[in-house]
Amino acid sequence: KVWVALYTTDPTKVDVGAEVKEPSYNRQEVVMSFPVEGKSENSAQIDFSEATSNWGNITHIGIRDEAYDGNLLYFTELDNAKDILSGDQFRINVDKLKLTLT
Repeated sequence: KVWVALYTTDPTKVDVGAEVKEPSYNRQEVVMSFPVEGKSENSAQIDFSEATSNWGNITHIGIRDEAYDGNLLYFTELDNAKDILSGDQFRINVDKLKLTLT
């Protein structure tokens, strides 16, 4: 199992980014398709909880091996950063999270 984490700063290879820490935030489990030629996509929509406070400007996502703590496996900057305010919900649609092994 792996989980998607949201960051307001670049986590970098040494895992020092600022992950969202608001009470309504939890990492979300992601189910990836079977890899084909080193590429895999999320096979189900990923819905984070509705924000009950401002989460900040989400600039990066990370893939982690635990729902809490654990290791950062992959990370990337979002194509378009998203400000998550109280009442907003961060969502990743099917096939929009793409992982490529190089």
